[in-house]
Amino acid sequence: MSTATVQQFGQSLPSWLALVQRGETVAIMDGGHEVARLVPPEAAHDEPASATTPAQWPDFAARRRAVFGDTVLPAGAAQSLIDEDRGA
Repeated sequence: MSTATVQQFGQSLPSWLALVQRGETVAIMDGGHEVARLVPPEAAHDEPASATTPAQWPDFAARRRAVFGDTVLPAGAAQSLIDEDRGA
């Protein structure tokens, strides 16, 4: 993989693109940190293994029970709390 600063990349864009067309990856650096990466098109379409596994949703009900317990407010309790807060 080749590296280029933002300034180098901007000054000689065609030569960096030629490297990418030949199959090489180019990392673009700014202040010593990688800010972008140019990859050849065929490499860009390869999905990492983590992208192929389906996402798992967190168990929100278990989190709610962990924070609030199994207490259930009676019907109308939420509205009465709102009314009380509004001074009604």
